[in-house]
Amino acid sequence: MISFASYISKFGSRLVPVACCFLIISAAAAAAKTPQLSNSQARKLIAKMAGMELPGGSVRVKTISAGGDGSAEVAGEIKTIFKFEKDSTGRWRVTELRVGPDRWLRITHIANALNTKIPVDDCSAPDPPFRGSQAIDPSAKRSRCLLASLLGVELPSDSVRIQEVSPFAVPMGSQPSAIVTALITVNARIVHQGTEPRVSELRTGNRDWVQLEPLVASIDREKQEQARGELAWMAEALEKFRKDKGFYIVSDSQAVAIDHLSPKYLPRVIRIDPWQRPYKYQGERHRFTLRSLGADGKDGTADDIELAGPSR
Repeated sequence: MISFASYISKFGSRLVPVACCFLIISAAAAAAKTPQLSNSQARKLIAKMAGMELPGGSVRVKTISAGGDGSAEVAGEIKTIFKFEKDSTGRWRVTELRVGPDRWLRITHIANALNTKIPVDDCSAPDPPFRGSQAIDPSAKRSRCLLASLLGVELPSDSVRIQEVSPFAVPMGSQPSAIVTALITVNARIVHQGTEPRVSELRTGNRDWVQLEPLVASIDREKQEQARGELAWMAEALEKFRKDKGFYIVSDSQAVAIDHLSPKYLPRVIRIDPWQRPYKYQGERHRFTLRSLGADGKDGTADDIELAGPSR
């Protein structure tokens, strides 16, 4: 009888090619189980990541590289629209990011969710007086500097490119504002959950990777706190109205209620909640209900935020 050691000694050299072929076939089979990501799929996933609704042409994919865990890392460029506002000291700030048609996200919500501060950079300093023809304010150079500081991009860099700056007139008493369209270089990590891929992480500039699901949940918590505060302001205004008139505003329209309250009882007009949807109001002479539909936008669900009166 041939011992196992003798068998290996006699036939081992012949087994090596067989083992190598087996490993190659196994690796190929494992790779085949991981769906390949096309440029078109990557564009659609990035355009819809974290609840965003960007136009299809706003995302350009540069490269896609496969990760060892079945994920894919996409390097690309997103056409992004920001709102800038000038404060009372003459400094410009990036205040909002457009995430869909008529949907804007406050930069402060993102910063608070990430537990970070919005950077204050020298490029936000007031401009010296212009000579000659009137210049665009904010300038493309200043807009690029502010966005680079916000996104962790070290200039000079092509990671932030300004496409258009559109200042617009505002009513007297309001701060000047502008819409800035920029091309932003990003890295997105895409993972597969079963057969459905999704963008799990995002990175800009020299920032760390940001996990999107916890970020979205944290932003929603920020919005919930904002909604509760705004509902409380409206309820306080309604109490002042009742104190003067002897009754609450009778209506099923929040817009009608605000028209009665502003500006005497409510100096700041509040019509939409942090999810860019109208607040709800139901008022009778002796009671009222104020409500936000919350993140899901559906009436009567667990994330509704409600405040009913009399509040005292």
